[in-house]
Amino acid sequence: MKPFFTILFATLSFYFAKSQCSDLFISEYVEGWSNNKALEIYNPTANTIDLSYYSISRYTNGEVTASTPQQLEGMMEPYSTFVIGLDKRDPEGTGYDAPMWDGYYTYTDSITGEDVTTYDSESDLQGLIDFWANGEYYGGTDPDSAAMYPMTMFFNGNDAITLERIGLGVVDLIGRVGEDPGAGWTDSNGAIWTKDHTMVRKPSVTSGVISNPLIFDPTLEWDSLPANTFTSLGFHYCECDPADLIEKETGFSLYPNPVTSNQINIVSEFTIQNIQIHNNHGQLILEKVINNLNSVAIERPKKRGFHYISIHTTDGVKVKSILL
Repeated sequence: MKPFFTILFATLSFYFAKSQCSDLFISEYVEGWSNNKALEIYNPTANTIDLSYYSISRYTNGEVTASTPQQLEGMMEPYSTFVIGLDKRDPEGTGYDAPMWDGYYTYTDSITGEDVTTYDSESDLQGLIDFWANGEYYGGTDPDSAAMYPMTMFFNGNDAITLERIGLGVVDLIGRVGEDPGAGWTDSNGAIWTKDHTMVRKPSVTSGVISNPLIFDPTLEWDSLPANTFTSLGFHYCECDPADLIEKETGFSLYPNPVTSNQINIVSEFTIQNIQIHNNHGQLILEKVINNLNSVAIERPKKRGFHYISIHTTDGVKVKSILL
């Protein structure tokens, strides 16, 4: 296995000349409790891409040599996503083999004594996975056995992760290869982002990181969500997508986005008459009549994930996406 830096420097000149929106990158990173581990890949191009030419690798605890790569498979349509999950689905699993969450929870009713099973779609990570990565953990040194059991998806917040084009090199990187950050990489205030969090790539990011950074600052390209947040998996907003570029020309702005407070501020070029928020399934979750104002603040809905906010104005309906 060649060290990361050997591969990187041998191919850097090739990728330096590549334009943005021209190759796959990692659009979401899920480092949740237990075995809730997932990576979302985004295709920012106008072409269908064969994933068998790509692999993902894990650099454990500051190592400069990767674990056995996990080769991908399948086809990706333009401007689409592909979600990779750690294959822990056995409902009988416990401890290190506990199953990835599937949204089902069983409890005993205190009055009837009967078992009751409920389902919460926001806790269903299994239902969002497109590709199951090997769930067998091999900690030995035999190369043949190691090749059979790639351990890429066993990351825990302090492991660098790469997306690579097989034979050509790195097309994206999370973390910093060769650095052990302790529990995980942090922001400037010391808050850990890569452990017990979901990270979503900012829409303004249009290509992956191909060179090992001197310092990995997750705030530059990522938005941070709480542990076990899966509601934004399976779709991604990116300025590479012509539909999202059109969205930018809507004539109104909103902040903050992502919404981290209890208030959403909206400023419109045209007079606002009505505001609606829909979830990604098209369901209306909030509607508010506005008395012909150009600037308004509304209360944040008690929901999580990506939503669509539409304002009805004197110039028609304007729509933007918003992350709650």
